Amino acid sequence: MAVTAENSDTRPYRFDERLRMVPVDPETLAVRVALAAPGDFPGFRRLGIALMLLGRHDEALDRLDQALELADTERRRITVWINIADVYRYQGEPARAEILYRRALEASRALDPDLVSFAAHHLGKSLAEQHRPAEARQLLNEAMRLRVADGESELIESTRAALDHLDELALPLPPVIEELLGPVPAWSDEHEGRDGNLVRSGGYWIKRGPRAVAEHARLTWLRDNAIAVPAVVAFAEDVLVLADAGGALAAQTDSTETGAQMGRALRALHDLPVADCPFGGGLDDTLERAHRNVVEGFVDTADFDDDHRDLSPAAILEQLRDQRPAAEDLVVTHGDFTPGNVLTGGLLIDVAALGPGDRYRDLALAERDLTGDFGIEAVSAFYAAYGLTEPDRVKLDYYRLLDELF
Repeated sequence: MAVTAENSDTRPYRFDERLRMVPVDPETLAVRVALAAPGDFPGFRRLGIALMLLGRHDEALDRLDQALELADTERRRITVWINIADVYRYQGEPARAEILYRRALEASRALDPDLVSFAAHHLGKSLAEQHRPAEARQLLNEAMRLRVADGESELIESTRAALDHLDELALPLPPVIEELLGPVPAWSDEHEGRDGNLVRSGGYWIKRGPRAVAEHARLTWLRDNAIAVPAVVAFAEDVLVLADAGGALAAQTDSTETGAQMGRALRALHDLPVADCPFGGGLDDTLERAHRNVVEGFVDTADFDDDHRDLSPAAILEQLRDQRPAAEDLVVTHGDFTPGNVLTGGLLIDVAALGPGDRYRDLALAERDLTGDFGIEAVSAFYAAYGLTEPDRVKLDYYRLLDELF
């Protein structure tokens, strides 16, 4: 059954010591990728898997998203969800991977029982990597029972290897982080980031994955430019440990002061010379990420603002493309400028999306959340401290709509 790359006839990969797929011949595979001209579902899917093997994860997601848009059967849709989840797992975003694996498992149980063992096997390995052995073993045992019943020896051996090495699959912390926190830290669920990669332990905030790498670079740049940010306690590989820098403005009771502090903090950020900002950004990049969220089903429609509840994610994306502003007023934007991401004293946190963009990307989110949480007095104080007397309502509405897709 040619269902996933795990059972591909071409076999361009082998399994490493962590039971992850790696290319057998990277140079030859790279040449094949360069010459590939996919035009249909199988072509885009094969190319996406090849790019994943080469570690070119963003390109892999682009091609697999194209395959997903072309998927004309439930079987094809489920298999691509598993492939996309593999990419997210390999690049260090286990929360997104888990959502897709579970979606594939649920759909296969309801619509295509032949795929249940594949979804359970992949999800089990992912949970084992995240130090969740009990859940992992349950899923892998389910996959084993199904594979034994089918009598497919190669798949049976794959699942048996995962079960035999279950404890070894758990991803270790880098040595310097382990020395600080211990090999298996006692995590707190007091707060968890939207992407699932932010946890609190021992008075520190710990992030892991590509967003942690992006955040470390941006924190360093902001600190060099005299913007208040939390102290970096340690950084190694893709793990970032931040000092607990105090309470969020959202916890304050003085709504006017909350708005004013946010306004001052945002003005300081937007006054940085955008030409000196070394990071990517802008509306082109943001719309591409929005498209990915729509295609992969990561848009939370239950969280839409009241005036957007009748719209589908696809309809919002189409509207954003049709009504795109003619020009961008570029500044260094935070990317998620809400009261929860500004600490007392104006410290900025969660800056992984920081980069050049239209100032209204930040203004729209600040106004929306200040209005809902603190009232119009906070909004007035925010704009007064920021130094804007007549905000552009059309742009505020546009960037508030854009945020629905994130």
